[in-house]
Amino acid sequence: MLKPSLVVFMVALIAVIGATQASAAGFKLHPSGFGPNSYCSWKANEGLPDNTGNKNQALYFQKMTSTPTFAAGVAVFKGFEGMMVSDLTALEFKYGTDGWCGAGAPRFNLRVDPDGSGPMMPTTYFIGCASMIDGAIGSAPNGRLFQTKTATGPFAPPGGTIVSLAIVFDEGNDVGPGFVFLDDIRVGTTSGDHTWHSASDNGDNPASDANSADIATSELLLGEPVSVLFR
Repeated sequence: MLKPSLVVFMVALIAVIGATQASAAGFKLHPSGFGPNSYCSWKANEGLPDNTGNKNQALYFQKMTSTPTFAAGVAVFKGFEGMMVSDLTALEFKYGTDGWCGAGAPRFNLRVDPDGSGPMMPTTYFIGCASMIDGAIGSAPNGRLFQTKTATGPFAPPGGTIVSLAIVFDEGNDVGPGFVFLDDIRVGTTSGDHTWHSASDNGDNPASDANSADIATSELLLGEPVSVLFR
């Protein structure tokens, strides 16, 4: 017969495992991109140590073309749609300091339905790398330095719901190096944090090959026209 303390521990462990699996199944981060010489992809041996395995992945964004070119490296979050924007508490990533951190890229694009009813035109809020709060600096195994950048809520007026959330890199190599590595990408909510250290944090180990799509495919992933990324 199991001791009561052991039963409590096992129940708690099962609850934690269930919550972890639900989180992995319900929240995803999909690398994408469109336009010439622009894409987003997980890259091995470019980032900080991962929480599982030893690939040390980082999420690479590239736009090796001029800023006015209609092109971008994009990573789209899935699973936050319909959440109250007031439940969003933090947006964070660590960026490789050899890459670009500008006012407009990389940035979080948060698209919000202002009153949660749908008929009103959604509003897009930009949270750019340069405007985020500086945090600790860490060194990756390959020597790359990563600076923590954090933004905390409120991100929009209360009462609205999230339509979409993405990271956009659309400032080209005419203003900077044309790339950036991001790691430990975190979305904080009132129900808990969701952090991506590598592709495996999607729960299904998707391939980390270069991911660039045509505009139609990117729109399908985003769930709305890619033009909203630039508003």
